[in-house]
Amino acid sequence: MSAHVHPYLGVCLWLWLGVTLGLGQGQASGRLRLAVLPEDRLQMKWTESEGHRLGYLVQVKPMAGDSEQEVMLTTKTPKATVGGLSPSKGYTLQIFELTGSGNVLLARREFVIEDLKSHSVSRSGWRPPGAALEPTPHHVGSPDPEFQVTLAPTHNLPTLDGSKWDKGVPGNDQRSPRDPEGKAPAQPSPERQSHARASAGKREKAAEPQFRCTPPTPTDMIFLVDGSWSIGHGHFQQVKDFLASVIEPFDIGPNKVQVGLTQYSGDPQTEWDLNTFGTKEEVLAAVRGLHYKGGNTFTGLALTHVLEQNLKPGAGPRPEAAKVLVLVTDGKSQDDARAAGHVLKDLDVDVFAVGVKNADEAELRLLASQPLDITVHNVQDFPQLSTLAGLLSRLICQKVQGGSPRRGPVKPAVATIAMDPYSAPTSLVLTQVTFSSVHLSWTPASQPPLKYLVVWQPSRGGVPREVVVEGPSSSVELQNLTSSTEYLVSLFPVYEAGVGEGLRGLVTTAPLPAPQALALASVTPRTVHLTWQPSDGATQYLVRCAPASPKGEEEGREVRVGRPEVLLGDLEPGRDYSIWVQSLRGGQASEARGIRARTRPLVPPRPLGFSDISHDSARVSWEDNPRPVRLFRVSYVSSGGSHSGQTEAPGNATSVTLSPLSSSTTYTIHVTCLYPGGSSSTMTGHLTTRKVPSPSQLSVTELPGDKVRLEWAAAAVSGVLVYQIKWTPLGDGKAHEISVPGNLGAAVLPGLGRHSDYEITILAYYRDGARSDPVSLRYTPLSQSPPSNLALTSESPNSLRVSWMAPPGHVLHYRLTYALASGSGPEKSVSVPGPRSHVTLPDLQAAAKYRVLVSAVYGAGESVPVSATGRTAACPALHPDGSLAGFDLMAAFGLVEKEYASIRGVAMEPSAFGPARTFTLFREAQLTRRTSDIHPATLPPEHTVVFLLRLLPETPREPFALWQMTAEDFQPVLGILLDAGRKSLTYFSHDPRAALQEVTFDLPEVRRIFFGSFHKVHVAVGRSRVRLYVDCRKVAERPTGEAGSPPATGFVTLGRLAKTRGPRSSSAALQLQVLQIVCSDSWAEEDRCCELPASKEGETCPAFPSACTCSLQTPGPPGPQGPPGLPGRNGAPGQQGFPGPRGEPGPPGQTGPEGPGGQQGSPGTQGRTVQGPVGPPGVKGEKGDHGVRGLQGYPGHQGIPGKVGLQGPKGMRGLEGTAGLPGPPGPRGFQGTAGARGTSGERGPPGAVGPTGLPGPKGERGEKGEPQSLATIYQLVSQACESAIQTHVLKFDSFLHESTRPPMPILEVPGPPITHSEARLPGEGGHGGPHPEHRGEPGALAQT
Repeated sequence: MSAHVHPYLGVCLWLWLGVTLGLGQGQASGRLRLAVLPEDRLQMKWTESEGHRLGYLVQVKPMAGDSEQEVMLTTKTPKATVGGLSPSKGYTLQIFELTGSGNVLLARREFVIEDLKSHSVSRSGWRPPGAALEPTPHHVGSPDPEFQVTLAPTHNLPTLDGSKWDKGVPGNDQRSPRDPEGKAPAQPSPERQSHARASAGKREKAAEPQFRCTPPTPTDMIFLVDGSWSIGHGHFQQVKDFLASVIEPFDIGPNKVQVGLTQYSGDPQTEWDLNTFGTKEEVLAAVRGLHYKGGNTFTGLALTHVLEQNLKPGAGPRPEAAKVLVLVTDGKSQDDARAAGHVLKDLDVDVFAVGVKNADEAELRLLASQPLDITVHNVQDFPQLSTLAGLLSRLICQKVQGGSPRRGPVKPAVATIAMDPYSAPTSLVLTQVTFSSVHLSWTPASQPPLKYLVVWQPSRGGVPREVVVEGPSSSVELQNLTSSTEYLVSLFPVYEAGVGEGLRGLVTTAPLPAPQALALASVTPRTVHLTWQPSDGATQYLVRCAPASPKGEEEGREVRVGRPEVLLGDLEPGRDYSIWVQSLRGGQASEARGIRARTRPLVPPRPLGFSDISHDSARVSWEDNPRPVRLFRVSYVSSGGSHSGQTEAPGNATSVTLSPLSSSTTYTIHVTCLYPGGSSSTMTGHLTTRKVPSPSQLSVTELPGDKVRLEWAAAAVSGVLVYQIKWTPLGDGKAHEISVPGNLGAAVLPGLGRHSDYEITILAYYRDGARSDPVSLRYTPLSQSPPSNLALTSESPNSLRVSWMAPPGHVLHYRLTYALASGSGPEKSVSVPGPRSHVTLPDLQAAAKYRVLVSAVYGAGESVPVSATGRTAACPALHPDGSLAGFDLMAAFGLVEKEYASIRGVAMEPSAFGPARTFTLFREAQLTRRTSDIHPATLPPEHTVVFLLRLLPETPREPFALWQMTAEDFQPVLGILLDAGRKSLTYFSHDPRAALQEVTFDLPEVRRIFFGSFHKVHVAVGRSRVRLYVDCRKVAERPTGEAGSPPATGFVTLGRLAKTRGPRSSSAALQLQVLQIVCSDSWAEEDRCCELPASKEGETCPAFPSACTCSLQTPGPPGPQGPPGLPGRNGAPGQQGFPGPRGEPGPPGQTGPEGPGGQQGSPGTQGRTVQGPVGPPGVKGEKGDHGVRGLQGYPGHQGIPGKVGLQGPKGMRGLEGTAGLPGPPGPRGFQGTAGARGTSGERGPPGAVGPTGLPGPKGERGEKGEPQSLATIYQLVSQACESAIQTHVLKFDSFLHESTRPPMPILEVPGPPITHSEARLPGEGGHGGPHPEHRGEPGALAQT
């Protein structure tokens, strides 16, 4: 047995001696101890001072003349590590204690790394035969978890947590630290400085040749470069310069170093493979020609691309070559990169991570290989990459030369990346996609793998999940997925030699099914009961309810229910609500389904009625309320809010008069019903008051002298403040003006001469500030006064009615002259007897404008004529050879065979009952024409609207205007409405006061129009009645008021929905054959409806042309009886008959027209003029008229302040303020409650064997065991010895390892040191092992 144990004991003894002899590597200077760690890192420790202190300041400063910059750092513990030092250069190290009163120098030392190393080697008295100076590979990246620092770039000094130095510590001003007296720290003596610089200078001259790297084994180096938008074109050029500087030192060739590069953003792209270029010049040229890609930052996807594309056999990787991946990025990945990084490191790929600017250093440390202090680098901005390139090249070279240990045991060559392109699965199919699962199937690989690894994660980033499927399988079901999410699914075959080429696919899960068939089960004034069909997979439902029109900051409500129904309460009566329902499953939500619900009102709203509307008052009426009402409160407010008021009426009232109101103003009227018990409901309406009226019925009476008396009818019963009268002579002369109080109806106007005409104008001013339109008349002395108020009215398409007001005095007759206003026709004149004041001019041209002059003929002469113009009704003949006058709207709107194709939304088909064509109007038809294009003048007051139509199943149920005339603002003025819902026909028009008047027909005969057949309808409009004919049969007659003249401007529309306005509104679907306006109200009695087969009579209607083609050989059946032939020739005269009996005398004839006046008689003899005596003086006159309105008074005193208003809504959040100064440290808080226990971490590697514990109590006697073999005993001893060897080799290796380090601070939490003399109780485990939080301090055993 001893023969087998001795080798192991020899190894342990050698390890113990090696560690013991390694004491010489710690160089002490009084209280300061220095040790050189691997990669030329310098570890320093010093004796901790007593008393209160803030920490320590460590300053490492190169010798004079060096271009490198000094490094300063602070630490709380008496130890630190500095990396990135040049082995051959001299440095000065100073350590200061930071106190409240200043800095105290504790230790100072000058050193050169190579001197420290050589001194350490010379003191180690023994080395195993053949052992090199390079350290043995180990697992730990840093042997001592203390505060570490690497030399920073030359532009910025490193700071702790990004803050400046305070309390005597230099900040960004780069001042040197000072001692408590304010003086700079002591400098070394000139002799020591010159000696150190000379020593360093010799070594620097020896290190002058440019760095070159030729690794002992082939190396495959892949650069993964971030090309996202955040880098930019300018910075990307700096990235390319950095790549070229890193590649430059390496010896590139097919058997040496191969370089590949992939640029990534949203999707990775291989720029060139490892085997693309064979020389350094080709690689550097490709780097210079690299084009900027742009996009997002998906680092995880890019690492997967490296696994699947850059390391596949066809891309050039060599099995025996070392694998290096250099990642360069400036931001945090938008997807999960940990899984792909873990796989790369498991395949022995050394990952270096370089971060720039906004890179996430925590993510870089997760992706990079160990040790992180040489594989993770982060610079503040892109220009600093140039200072990192040389260092990174050295670190990579050292890594591939074996200067740094690899993670885990060394794998055989076959365990490197071995992927057979012929043994990969194919045809990845993703089917049976639901909201929570996906079915994967694939064609198995030709060589069955051990198993398949399926990895899936959301494409936008998330935690990857995986499942292992046995090799013979070819499908798997992925469960518990998130709905409406795109997943990236990868499939890898796993063999004994490695991982084969994988398959990838994208699939989007279906959305969570939304609730269906939302229905209102019941609705009350304050509740809504909603039901729906349950959704598959839903565990809950989210119901949101909000008013359709919120008031102010009113918000909706949400409720979660487990059943497919909900009862929503506390709602307002008579209000619209929007209700939305979503299916829920954990944190997932489906698309919302909505429904609109309106709670029932307490009392159904009723429309308000308005009547007796004047300029200052109106009557508001409403229907009798079936529910008892305590009081009606009627309020009104003008559209601008300047005028408002309120009145009340008893509960049994049905109307109220509002007064006084402002003229020409729109008011909103609210009638609130107050019920017993406090509830209420409100009815709302709108009305517009009329314009203030003008005085009327002006008349002038001559008074003695130069005065006349002007009389008029009052403009209004009340409200007139004053009348203003102005008279002006026609010709030369001065105008005169007076004001008369508003309660008078006459005034005496002085100063009117007898030899000229005057224009007299009067207008009224009202109390609300309104002014009426002025009214004028022309005054002529009695000798030659002309007629006044001349007016022309169209009687028919060929006649005009001329009327006027007779002047005072005896008129013999009136001379009337008329001609075309254009002057193109002859001038005609007629004479009208004096007692008459109107006449009709016949035989005029239709739609023509005429100018008429009328003068009064007296015995002493003729007055000046008055003139007016007017137009005859525009009613041309419907047919060229017919006498029926009217307008064919079918032709006017282009509904004819040659024009319909150019009209959108119109189709044509032949009629089955005659030669007429049937035109179908669809809902997108836009049939609108200007009124002047349809009929140039206004319609005659008596006319008939004729239409032959058929309503379709798709005709809307809402009212539509078959034909209507509108004003310029598309407000309806005249037309016919058809309501398929109510089965009614309505004719509407405006009276002379512009008030709307309607006549509705809803008799059973009318309902036939809506049953889907063709019907011919006549709407005959007279002066005082409207008659309706259906299929040439009179249905009903309704009285109507006098209609005002339709506007000559505006629009005419066909088939327009009543609720829409404007030229682009929707139309109703229907079919039309005839649409005419006949300029007569008697055409319905003459029409025979020959277009309808049911109304066709043999002799009165012509036969329809035959639609069939018959053979010439076979005679067809006899046709219908033809129409009567032409009258035959006159026969020969017969013999004279006997005389008949004497007839009865006829009725007396009508009185003939009045004959012309007789000749003027001879003048009588002139009378004598007798002067009478002068009369007595007259009595005192009556009180004069009221004076004019005075000036406006001064403003009144300022009123008392109003009540405080309601609090306004919360304002917008202001801009974020600047950060304040840091506050003083707060008192120590109470101890918090214990947190929840975290999840168990992964099992770490086994720790080193701890120290021997105290002997435990004697145990009970065990059962007799099986005899152990010597092999088992040897195995146990080997394991114990290997564990001890591993622990001490790690410590020994930390003193021998050499490297350089870039300038960058590294902060690590110090762990408790291991004291080997500490006693342990029986059963307690040791604290050794590779856990960073339990590592001891290297070199602790050397302090003896």
